[in-house]
Amino acid sequence: MNEYRRYIVVLLCFLSGCVNIPDSYAPPIQRRPLTGTEPSDVGHFANFGEKKADAYIVRDVSDAIQSGAWRWTGKKPELRFFLESVDHLTFTMDFSIAEITLKDTGPVAISVMINGNLLDTLHYDKNGEQHFKKAVPANFLRPKAINHVTLEVDKPWVSKTDNQVLGFILTRAGFVQ
Repeated sequence: MNEYRRYIVVLLCFLSGCVNIPDSYAPPIQRRPLTGTEPSDVGHFANFGEKKADAYIVRDVSDAIQSGAWRWTGKKPELRFFLESVDHLTFTMDFSIAEITLKDTGPVAISVMINGNLLDTLHYDKNGEQHFKKAVPANFLRPKAINHVTLEVDKPWVSKTDNQVLGFILTRAGFVQ
């Protein structure tokens, strides 16, 4: 009988260790911190010879990096930049007009628009490397947000063999103080 009592006591010990599993609850609502900025893959400036510049391209810029330093654009390339602040910023761009395209199209104009606002229209009748730099009115920009830059070529070059459209050669672009 003692042996049975031991088994009963051990069995009661095991049974007393069993408890109900608590109900499961959804995790708490995730909230953004009150200070700080939204993380972004893009910043205020891009070198288009780098693979990470893909994050800055919205449309109409080639994925292919040429000579490790630049990319072709199409008729209406669009870029995006994250700007923490919008005070005293200048939009700057290094690019080239290709001789082969200019020979067929004649002089070209490139309209620079920031968030839909016309910043300037550039006119080129000679090929080669170009540099553009112009102060941007703060009301054209959105702080702590993505800002879009559209660069529209009035007369892009169109290939006679495959109808490929080329605008200009983009090296660097972005906002500086």
